[in-house]
Amino acid sequence: MATCYDIRFPELFQAHADAGAAAVLLAASWGAGPGKAEQWELLARARALDATVWLAAVGQADPGTGGGPGSAPTGIGHSLVAGPDGTVRHALGAEPGLLLADLGVDEVDEVRRRISVLANRRPEVWG
Repeated sequence: MATCYDIRFPELFQAHADAGAAAVLLAASWGAGPGKAEQWELLARARALDATVWLAAVGQADPGTGGGPGSAPTGIGHSLVAGPDGTVRHALGAEPGLLLADLGVDEVDEVRRRISVLANRRPEVWG
């Protein structure tokens, strides 16, 4: 598991993968603003690919889309499931919704054989 701001730190997701994780659940209330939805998707896809894991990035829905008063805290929604190859497999919009997805653990092994980013890391070089 991870939360919100953690999405900016690939090492955490790689540590999860090193510990045997095939999937990571990330819960967030991502702040609104210009380009924020694009950043959210880009970071979610990158973390899935960095660690070659399934990433369920669960974003708090935009309160302005749910018929409620739209008060803080705010979120932008756009929950998504990214595959271990970094592709978006399922996604929601800004409004509240329910997303169910089957995650193939075998696909993680296959992607890790094809894209060996975890095995090819060089921590002695990067620190």
